[in-house]
Amino acid sequence: MLILACFLTGFLFADGIIKRFDVNPGYNKVTISWETSTESGIKGYELQRAFTENNFSKLTYFDSKKDNQPVHKYKYDDITVFKTSTTDARTFFYRIKIEKLDGSFEYSKVEKVVPTVSSARQTWGSIKAMFR
Repeated sequence: MLILACFLTGFLFADGIIKRFDVNPGYNKVTISWETSTESGIKGYELQRAFTENNFSKLTYFDSKKDNQPVHKYKYDDITVFKTSTTDARTFFYRIKIEKLDGSFEYSKVEKVVPTVSSARQTWGSIKAMFR
């Protein structure tokens, strides 16, 4: 029961910091944006991606802005989505790892998206890969 309470507290903390988390599919990209409220005690945000709801890996990192503004906005365009080779692998899952100054961390909710990928761009990527 204590473990469940700690787990839920982590998501409550993440939801208290991250006020909005949007993952929008585009043509050959996914745009990830989020807004935070107070960033007191926050070191930064690691944006993570996975092809399943598990096994996330780091995509990029943002330092917190460390100012007194009431709202902070972050945005990242994931333009590597066309590099997958199968239709099944084109479902992406994103989350944010919130790193605190004391070394602890929390996770945001997971967002799922299926972007539109140009077949011409995918083919060109495959051709380039053959000659590397």
